[in-house]
Amino acid sequence: MVATRSCLLLAGLPVLLAIGSAAALAEYPERPIRIVVPFTPGGGTDIIARALGQHLNGVWGQNIIIDNRPGGNTIVASEIVARARPDGYTLIMQINSLTALPAMPKEQGLGTISLDQFAPITLVASLPHVLVVNRSVPAATVKELVALAKTAPGKLNYATPGIGTPVHLAGALFASMAGINIVPVPYKGAAEYTAAVLGNHVQMVFGSASTAIPHIRAGTFKALGVTPAKRIPQLPDVPAIAEVYPGYDIVSWYGVLAPAKTPDAVVAKLAKEIAAATKTKSFTDVLPDYEMIGNTPAQFAAFLRKDAEMSTRLIAQSGAKGN
Repeated sequence: MVATRSCLLLAGLPVLLAIGSAAALAEYPERPIRIVVPFTPGGGTDIIARALGQHLNGVWGQNIIIDNRPGGNTIVASEIVARARPDGYTLIMQINSLTALPAMPKEQGLGTISLDQFAPITLVASLPHVLVVNRSVPAATVKELVALAKTAPGKLNYATPGIGTPVHLAGALFASMAGINIVPVPYKGAAEYTAAVLGNHVQMVFGSASTAIPHIRAGTFKALGVTPAKRIPQLPDVPAIAEVYPGYDIVSWYGVLAPAKTPDAVVAKLAKEIAAATKTKSFTDVLPDYEMIGNTPAQFAAFLRKDAEMSTRLIAQSGAKGN
């Protein structure tokens, strides 16, 4: 009889677990959600995270805390999230660094970060970059900048928000394809690197479109080229760098991830609502320079694997490394 009761209890266990899982999903989220951002406030990653936070707050009625944790070339923020409880209440707004850093030369002394530490939720958007220079730089085109750099090897600097970021890789690939020596100078985020270029502490940056375009339109930066393979609608008169160096093509991507082993049901609920956010006017109005995506967790996982392969090739081609 005791054995029979035990068998009955065991037989009913999957049903009880399913009921418990469904109940937990129905209640999620029942407290504030933290989105960790690897950079200082004001840059592209921070802007998109805050827009997403406002949308989720409006839908779920829960506070969405934007936690800016710059440092370590995004590794500080990544490790915080990778070690967090996998319950859907700690997320990260990540960029290309997630796939690029593992491919960087080991002698850089970077911390360890890998795709296996995270559960992909959705690829939110992508964003082009623009090569801009300080107004005092005597170059009005990509070719003129390259000629200037060749007259003074190692004398021109470009700002980056860290090793392995698209801003850094865009500069490294440009230097490799143009055959010039320009020096990366790290800053904590877009606000700092923008100020550095404005103050002529560094001469150029391959900055995100959302950060660079206001300064281009104000006349405080000179735009020499855009980083995607083709010109962008926001700056139709600015040539693509690929028009001078065919094959040059880099953009930022922004995706949301949770710690590995976060329940699939929670990941799916987050992915569905974040994807819905990318279709709303209130969201896109805040982010006019971004291309919205909002794909599924499986599609994002496949994208990350492909991007890791591309990053490995790019880093090998460019010889990208830190300063």
